[in-house]
Amino acid sequence: MPNLEDYNQPLSDQIVFIVEQGNRLHQDHKWEQALDKYTEAWELLPEPIAHWDLTEWIASCKMSIYMDRQDYQKAHQWALIAVEAVKDNPRHTSAKINVGITCYETGATSDAYTWFEQAHQFGGARAFQGFDHKYLQFYTQMKQMEKGEVK
Repeated sequence: MPNLEDYNQPLSDQIVFIVEQGNRLHQDHKWEQALDKYTEAWELLPEPIAHWDLTEWIASCKMSIYMDRQDYQKAHQWALIAVEAVKDNPRHTSAKINVGITCYETGATSDAYTWFEQAHQFGGARAFQGFDHKYLQFYTQMKQMEKGEVK
């Protein structure tokens, strides 16, 4: 995945600046304004959008807002976009964890387990660092059930 800054430094800088504005708004719980900034940055990405390094970052930012708002369906849509953007890097586990989380939160536990398993294959328990411990706990319990180790 090419870095936009290698092709168009001014545009890359502009997008980063806008996303960082969105991040500050997000931290202040000004979610609608943050979404507006993320959308503004998204719309500046050149086609094909999934081609650029900034794609996953912006999609993950949007997903995070929807997670905070407990709009797990929209969060799931953006999580899938983020994971698609890093599909050539299977070791990028956080995108997979995020998809798994959105599945878990919508009750699609089988799908959640599948995504968590993919992340765990490359990162082990470390892939879950920075995420609510309940997701690793869920994954571990499901893994034990799969192996028939549940008492």
